[in-house]
Amino acid sequence: MSDMDFGREAGASCALHPEQVATGTCARCGNFMCDTCSQGGTSPRCPTCRARFGAEFPLNRDNWTLGGLWEVCWPIFQREWGMLSLAVLISFGVSFGSQLLVTLGQGIGSALDSTVLAVVLSLVGFLAQLVVQGLVQLGLLRVCFDVLQGGRADVARLFSQMHKVGPYLLTMLVVFAIIVVPLLILGALGFLVAMGAGFADAMPWNANAADMSSAERWDAVAPVLAVMGGVSAVLLIPFIYVTLPLYFVQPELAYEDVPPGPLQLLRRCWEYARGQRLAMVGVGFLVGAIALAGFFACCVGLIPAMALAQLLISGMYLALRPRSDEVAGPLHG
Repeated sequence: MSDMDFGREAGASCALHPEQVATGTCARCGNFMCDTCSQGGTSPRCPTCRARFGAEFPLNRDNWTLGGLWEVCWPIFQREWGMLSLAVLISFGVSFGSQLLVTLGQGIGSALDSTVLAVVLSLVGFLAQLVVQGLVQLGLLRVCFDVLQGGRADVARLFSQMHKVGPYLLTMLVVFAIIVVPLLILGALGFLVAMGAGFADAMPWNANAADMSSAERWDAVAPVLAVMGGVSAVLLIPFIYVTLPLYFVQPELAYEDVPPGPLQLLRRCWEYARGQRLAMVGVGFLVGAIALAGFFACCVGLIPAMALAQLLISGMYLALRPRSDEVAGPLHG
């Protein structure tokens, strides 16, 4: 592109900083930008458009790959790793603080010598902990979105999602029903089958078990355990297939200023994951490897590793969601 295209030969001035010469134009509104507005030439949009619309993420569901995601996210992480790590550290601190609510409830119940009160207060504290941690996690995702869309990491955005407590709770209840209830049902059925197959005869509470040797007990239990393990392995693949779209529940809640209802949100997440599950598993392994490497690096590496992992998850979400921020229509792929 020639200098005239950028307005240099025409002597154009920056729209926001008239005292500075324009070195480029905004890819969205066409206004002239100086180096300050384009963040040293790294942003294709002016500050106004970045604030209102965000910079367009370079990957989409048609061209994204695991390697491409890494190539986009790694330079951004190198630029913002300090503030992103601080955001993760603050989120950990909030989680630790909310954990104190549970301990406080137990302490109050013990001090008043009331088991019922201790259980009630502990339950209330546990629910409050889950809500606070969840909303701060949404805020952390929001920080990552800002960075990936050309902005800077602002740790104050960690607490920008507190108004979504209602949609968050309702959505998490639906997710709980989708995951936990079927698992409980399958677990109960497996337990009944095991009892019917003679598993109970080898248990210590059975009177006949006292006359059985260790080898005899193992002979009675081993076939049942083998069957249960085989059934669990067979069910693992469809379970992963069904639950992988839930990977996008929190990003979708964080991205939308006004989140949709739980069922519509889950429908969107299912559409985002359509045809992308294998690649999503790859991102999951990469994120796990990064977290593991950070763990072995102890406190020095765990916080930055978690920040990079969150950035990759956020980048995958931005790549797979529709470009329109208004309605997630039918997707293909």
